[in-house]
Amino acid sequence: MHETIRLLIDEQSQIADARRVARVQAQNLGFDETRAEQVAIVTTEACTNLLKHAGSGEILLLSLDGDQADPPLLEILALDKGPGIGNLDRALRDGFSTRGSAGEGLGAITRLSSASDFYSESGRGAAVLARWTAGPQPPSRRPLPVQFGAVNVAKPGQEVCGDTWGVEHTPDYSIVMVADGLGHGIDARTAAAEAVRILHSAPGLSPAEIVERAHLALRSTRGAALAVARIDRQREHVTFSGVGNISAHIYSGMTEGQHLVSVHGTAGFQTARIREFEYPWPDRGMLLMYSDGLGSHTGPTAYPGLALRDPSLIAGVLYRDFARGNDDATVVVARAA
Repeated sequence: MHETIRLLIDEQSQIADARRVARVQAQNLGFDETRAEQVAIVTTEACTNLLKHAGSGEILLLSLDGDQADPPLLEILALDKGPGIGNLDRALRDGFSTRGSAGEGLGAITRLSSASDFYSESGRGAAVLARWTAGPQPPSRRPLPVQFGAVNVAKPGQEVCGDTWGVEHTPDYSIVMVADGLGHGIDARTAAAEAVRILHSAPGLSPAEIVERAHLALRSTRGAALAVARIDRQREHVTFSGVGNISAHIYSGMTEGQHLVSVHGTAGFQTARIREFEYPWPDRGMLLMYSDGLGSHTGPTAYPGLALRDPSLIAGVLYRDFARGNDDATVVVARAA
C-alpha cells in the first residue's frame, strides 16, 4: 500500500518535526542510515526554502512499499504558492542565493536524492520533488514505458484518506485504478482499498471486468466511485471503464484533453450498466485521473512546460492549485516515457 503524509510548514519550529517524520518514513521502508539521513537533510532544506522564499507551504511524503514499487520508494514534494523562482537553472547551482544565504538548498536536494525535479512559474509558486529507493535498482529491471506519479491526501482532520489508487504492468500494457470510497475516514478507505485489491488480484481482466468484479466485492462496504484505464502500448489506445465521479482525461502535449466517459452510480450499490470505451493513446501521451477532491477544471494546459516534468511533480502542482481543501484528494498522472 501507499501512504501520503501532509505537513503544513508556516513556522520555523515545524522544520524539526518534518525532518523527524521523513526520517521515520525512510526507516520504515528499510532505508539504511546514510539514505535516511539524506532524506532528513533534503526535508530540512525543502522546508527552509518554503519559509524563506514563500513564507509557507506544504510537504507531502509519499511512501510506496513492495506492493507498488520494487524496491520500496519514498518521494518528497515541497509545494508553495509564493512568488516562484525567477531563474530556476541558476538557482540549482550551489552558491546562488536571492536571500543572502549560502545558496545550497536546491543544489543539495539534487545531490542528495536519487532523482529530483523542479517546476516554477513566476507569481504562481514553486514545486520541488525528491525521490529515493531503499536500494539499487535490480540490474535486470528496465525503465517502464509508462511512468506514473500520484498525490493522495486525506481531508483535513481525517487520519486516513478515503481515496486510493493502484497500478499494474504487463509486457503489453499498463493499467491504473483510482477509487474514492463513499464519505471519509476508515470506512471509505476500506471500500477504496478493496477495489484496488481487485485490480491487483486480476490485472489481466479488461477494465470493465475489473469494475464489474469490484462492484460485486464492494457490496459489503459503503461503496465507491472508481475508474480503470488500461494503456495498450502496442495498439496505441486506452481502454477505460468507470462508475461515478472519477475524472479522467488524455492529453497530447499542451492540447485540450480528451474526456473519458464514466457511467453514473456507485460501485457496490446501484449503477448504470457498466461500459467500456476506447480512446487513442497519442505519441507522448499523458493520462490524468483524479477524484472529486479536486476541481472539475483540473488540468496541465495552463502551465508552460509542466507536461514535460516528472509525473509526480505534475500531480503535485495540480493538487496544490486545484484541491478543494474540504475533501480527500487523489490525482494520478501516467505519461509515456
